[in-house]
Amino acid sequence: MLDQPHFGRRLRTLRQERGLSQAKLAGDSMSPGYLSRLESGARPPTPKVVAYLADVLDVPVSAFEGPPPVEGAPTEDLVKAVTAPDSGDGHALALLERVVHDQADLSLALRWLALWSLAELQVERTSREAQLTVGQELLKAADESGVPELRVRSRVLLSRLHRSIGDMKAANSFASDAYADAIQHELPKADVVRTLMVLISTEAEVSRLPDALKHVADLEVLSRDVSGAMRVEALWTASSVYVRHGNHTAAATCLAEALELSSSGDDLKQWMRLRFAAASLYLQMHPSRLAEAQQAINEVEPALALVGTPRQRLEFRVIRTHALFQAGELDAARALCAEIGSDAEDLEFRDRVRFEVVVHLLDIVSGQVEAGVQAIEKLAREAHEASNMDLAAEIWKNLAETLASVQSLKSA
Repeated sequence: MLDQPHFGRRLRTLRQERGLSQAKLAGDSMSPGYLSRLESGARPPTPKVVAYLADVLDVPVSAFEGPPPVEGAPTEDLVKAVTAPDSGDGHALALLERVVHDQADLSLALRWLALWSLAELQVERTSREAQLTVGQELLKAADESGVPELRVRSRVLLSRLHRSIGDMKAANSFASDAYADAIQHELPKADVVRTLMVLISTEAEVSRLPDALKHVADLEVLSRDVSGAMRVEALWTASSVYVRHGNHTAAATCLAEALELSSSGDDLKQWMRLRFAAASLYLQMHPSRLAEAQQAINEVEPALALVGTPRQRLEFRVIRTHALFQAGELDAARALCAEIGSDAEDLEFRDRVRFEVVVHLLDIVSGQVEAGVQAIEKLAREAHEASNMDLAAEIWKNLAETLASVQSLKSA
């Protein structure tokens, strides 16, 4: 069956397995935007498009078919799905979609579990619009259940999703409500800490820095005796706020402790994410700590080549682009920007905007000043309209510094 969203997921997987960008696969036969909508499940495929894509990818049309329907009661399918190893073939995802579609025999708690598990599997496999739809259903089920833990966890998930698409007002609102609920109902410390970390991140980005700093102090106390992985995440959350506050000494101290606590043997996924975060934060410091950023990049590269997902490899290339730009290796930065191309659309809002800023800063230093400035001003307005004041301020700062550097070179 060539139904959405199975077709879109298979198309994206086949494209990424071959190392093709959306622009490269689209060629002259369709726009990258249309291909993106096919992959997200927003547009149904036509026979002509399917034939073209099969030819370019060198696969039979049957390669796009989703897994066959699985017989069984919703509860049985749910158990199979949540206990299945993730083989990447979409089987567990299909099971959960079936369960969610046929919910009549499920209790509210099991319905919530099905949606929660589906949301976890959707990461990197479906569009953020599809993830938001599931998140909203998850919150509805949680509110109907009346269970505080489910309400809080659902709002944390929705806060993260809204943050990823750049809707910072909604992200901050969900995080604030979740934290208030967690405190009111005296939820377990792990829930409070997770909720507080999301709240701090959204407060920092909407320029509520005093609130973020106050909550960082609370987080420091609460996270002292939590599990190692959660303590690591708390430390890098604090570090990101200190960078925005300009307290780079405190930021570096938190990062150093987090890096020391993090072990690839305990949690490889978090170990990689932390080094992404560390490299990015080191580059955002003033002056930037390029050597430390490069060290984090070099540490994660071998592991990324072995076990990294397509999105992680994309994020890695974007961070490397920032490092090359700050190191003055402009030709290498331009080449990497061109390689990334339209794949940047798959990034979260903040990462995508910051990448596009670098692209246009490179235009400015190469002499395309007016066009580069106009493009960056547009990105700053986009960040402002998303209520991401921290990002908007960063964009204006980077633009001013680059223009000053260009002017200095002209005067020399």
